[in-house]
Amino acid sequence: MRNNAIAVGSTSALCTAIYRSLDNYTVHNLIIATDSLTAAFAYLIVGGWTGVIAGTVFSLVFGRRLIDPAFSGIVINNPEMHKQAFISGGISAGSTLFIMLGNQIGDPSAVVALANLTVVYTILNDILTKQATLKQLLIPSLLIVTGGMLAAFNGSLAVTVLGFFYVVVLSNGLDAYSNIVELKGVRASDSVSLFIWRFFWLAFTGTILALVVSLSRGYLDLLFQTVRGAIIHLPWVITTMFFVFLGMGLKLYMKKTQAVSIVLLLTSTQLFFAYPITIFGSWIQPKMFGDVPSIPMIWLIRITGSILIVLGIMQLGKRKILVQEN
Repeated sequence: MRNNAIAVGSTSALCTAIYRSLDNYTVHNLIIATDSLTAAFAYLIVGGWTGVIAGTVFSLVFGRRLIDPAFSGIVINNPEMHKQAFISGGISAGSTLFIMLGNQIGDPSAVVALANLTVVYTILNDILTKQATLKQLLIPSLLIVTGGMLAAFNGSLAVTVLGFFYVVVLSNGLDAYSNIVELKGVRASDSVSLFIWRFFWLAFTGTILALVVSLSRGYLDLLFQTVRGAIIHLPWVITTMFFVFLGMGLKLYMKKTQAVSIVLLLTSTQLFFAYPITIFGSWIQPKMFGDVPSIPMIWLIRITGSILIVLGIMQLGKRKILVQEN
C-alpha cells in the first residue's frame, strides 16, 4: 500500500478527518473556558505534550510497520532534520492555535474544507521549484479550491468569513510554509523521527506562546485552571493523538517522494470522511460539534463543493502525476 500514493493519501485523509472531528468535539465540549483564546491555548498545551509522549510511544511500537519502513529508532544525530523539525514545529504551534479557534466556530466538515485550501500557498512554490508544472496543477487546483470554499459554507456570512480568516488566512498560511519545511526534513531522515521532533517543538513553542500571551492579557490564572480541568480528559486526548500519529505520519511519508502540492491534493479527500462524521455525530448527540447547519440547501452547496474536489482529484490522475519520484 505504501507504494500507492492514492491509497496512502486516502488513509492519511481518513485519519486526519477523524482527529479533526475529535479536536472539534473537544473544543466544544471538554476543554472550554470563558475566554475562547485561553481555551485554545489550554488545548494547545495539553494536546501538545500529550502528543509528544503518546506520539513517541506510538512511533516506537507502530512507526516501522504502519508509517515508514526506514524507521529504525528515534534519530538523534541529524542536524538538518533537527533544524527543519524545529522550524516546522514552531510554525505549526501557531497554525494549530488558529485552527483550534476555527474549530470553536465551525463544524468539522467546514473546518476540514477550509483546511484543504493550504494548496493555494504551496502551488506557486512547487511550480517555481519545478517539482510540478503549472499545466499539471492549474485545473485540479482551481477545482479543489472552489470546491473547498463551497464545501465550507454554513449559511452565515459572518461566521464563514471569520472561519476563513482563522483557518485559511492564518492557519493555512503558516501551515503552507511548515509543509515545505517538512519536505526538507523528511528527506534528510525518516518521517517518524521528524514527526516526533516536530511535535516536541510544537508543544514547546505552543506552551511558551500560551504563557506569554496569557500573562500579557491577565488570563494566566484562567489558563492554569483550564489546563488542570483538562487533565481528566487525557484518555480522550491520547485517542485523538493516535489518529494524529497515523494521519500526520503518513502525510510526512508521502513527502519523501511527492511534491508538497500533490500531497495536499491527495489528502484533501478527508472532506468526504468529515461529512458523514459530522452528520452522524450531530444525529447521535445534538451540539456535539456546535451549530451544524440543518438546511438542505446549505448541504446541497456543500455537496456541490465536494463534487468539484472529486473532479480535481480525477484531473490529477489523468495527468499521471500520482507516481513516486525516483
